[in-house]
Amino acid sequence: MRDDPTRLAEQVSTVLRHLVLLLRRTVAGQPVTSQQYAVLGSLEPGPRRMTELAEEHAVQLPTMTVQINRLEDAGLVARGSDPADARVRTVELTGEGRDRLLAVRRARIAHLSQELAALTDDERATLAAALPVLAKLGRDPRNPR
Repeated sequence: MRDDPTRLAEQVSTVLRHLVLLLRRTVAGQPVTSQQYAVLGSLEPGPRRMTELAEEHAVQLPTMTVQINRLEDAGLVARGSDPADARVRTVELTGEGRDRLLAVRRARIAHLSQELAALTDDERATLAAALPVLAKLGRDPRNPR
């Protein structure tokens, strides 16, 4: 059964769904939604084009524009221009946006640390050994960021 890619894909999908829900619960009630947190994380390395963000998050440009408008209204992102092409609009984190991103990350890591502490040493070792494979699955060949 372990060699059946379809069955394994079903199991990975189920486990990842539960992990995503676990992470979302850690920020429930925070002023930043999980989707907004994901967008802030995409901006951490530096300014990005709106079209790049929409593609990365698999949404239409108008949907990303709504998210960016909300984040901008909250003072978490700022719009700018691409120095190579003034027609292109970019988005970047503000200082407050970076602080909020780090606060959410700290909350998630603290929660996950508690969950991981409840595992056995062998279970944590197994999880650590699986991380490179999970990272390989998560890479987008179109976007090596």
